Amino acid sequence: MRTPARLLLAVFLGGAAGALARLWLGSFTATVTMSQGSASLAELSAGSVHVLDSDIVTALIANLAGSLALGIIAGAHWPPQRAAWRAALGPGFCGGFTTFSLIALALALVFSTSAWAIIAFAVGTIGGIAAVFLGRTIGRRISPPPTAAAPENGPATPGPGTAPGRDPYAPNDGMF
Repeated sequence: MRTPARLLLAVFLGGAAGALARLWLGSFTATVTMSQGSASLAELSAGSVHVLDSDIVTALIANLAGSLALGIIAGAHWPPQRAAWRAALGPGFCGGFTTFSLIALALALVFSTSAWAIIAFAVGTIGGIAAVFLGRTIGRRISPPPTAAAPENGPATPGPGTAPGRDPYAPNDGMF
């Protein structure tokens, strides 16, 4: 199945916006922590890369906030005419905003010398999963899927395309 060009463009534009938002968050975090003696994103020193506390804080904030946002987007009902918005916000913006690579780099560089990187990884991973679950719950409440009218003699039936026993909030278009 080919992905329509408008969805690819939406993911591209959303990803660019997410990456810029993360860059701004990194600048803000570095500015706040520089007054305490930290430095910027990745500092080259004597031929090696050093990941600093502000980088880890930035990645932790971005990953938790992005996981919550992605959970809300995935949990909400999106009518077909809003597929481009869902693509722009979900895999686009949230994908560009969040990062696992910086936490992995921090762990690889400072695994034996910094408990902070290991704690940030654990908090980010467990907190990210919890944020997705919380976000899906919020998304379901904000925008539940339409349901078929209840018959006079029984409960409402699942909406079109929803098999009995299937989570009606689960993504069905392979986008997430």
